[in-house]
Amino acid sequence: MLQIKNLFVSYGKVNIIQDLSMEINSGEVVALIGANGTGKTTLVRAISKLNTVSGGTITFDGEDITSLSPDKIVERGIIQVPEGRKLFAQMNVRENLEMGAFAKRARAKEKENLEYVYSVFPELKAMEKQACGNLSGGQQQMVAIGRSLMAEPKLLILDEPSIGLSPITTQHMFDAIRTINKKGISILITEQNVQDVLKMASRAYVMQQGRIALSGEAQEISKSEELKKIYLGM
Repeated sequence: MLQIKNLFVSYGKVNIIQDLSMEINSGEVVALIGANGTGKTTLVRAISKLNTVSGGTITFDGEDITSLSPDKIVERGIIQVPEGRKLFAQMNVRENLEMGAFAKRARAKEKENLEYVYSVFPELKAMEKQACGNLSGGQQQMVAIGRSLMAEPKLLILDEPSIGLSPITTQHMFDAIRTINKKGISILITEQNVQDVLKMASRAYVMQQGRIALSGEAQEISKSEELKKIYLGM
């Protein structure tokens, strides 16, 4: 589905992502983990073309999308839920959700997708007229993920979805992500809750200083001594 080969992403003269290669297969959950500052957000923003690629290629469903604009990436079905959610605080829940259906491929199924969002997050149906700025962090994250589902994703990219959430709310969010994946939507997720995300993912990549330092089956990586050395500095 998604293949990244020899990717470079730079800020000025500094290479943040260096010669990175990875892939995501159809229908799987892939975890992208690593300490803060290793380049995870830079990478996922590059996939969505919110950061400029300075070298390498990104291919999606057999098409080279390296030079496409962000709106064209969305049209192809790559949808990102950014760190920090980026909701419209003064708009209500329903209005924020509907903003996700602006792409042509999503507008035709807007009603159907809204019902699906409410089936994944039943709480949102009851609060659809509330302004998003008045919601809790967990409720806002539900809206952010729900908005992404309105866009008809083939690949859903979640950047730190549990940040700022309580452990109970985090588990509720992870359960929802599993439900979404069962619909056949591929998921790339960056997370600081390492062990929890590795339980959910089928495969994982561990980043270190802008490179992939370790990759493989998620359950094997969770038991790896190398993970402790890379991620915990042990």
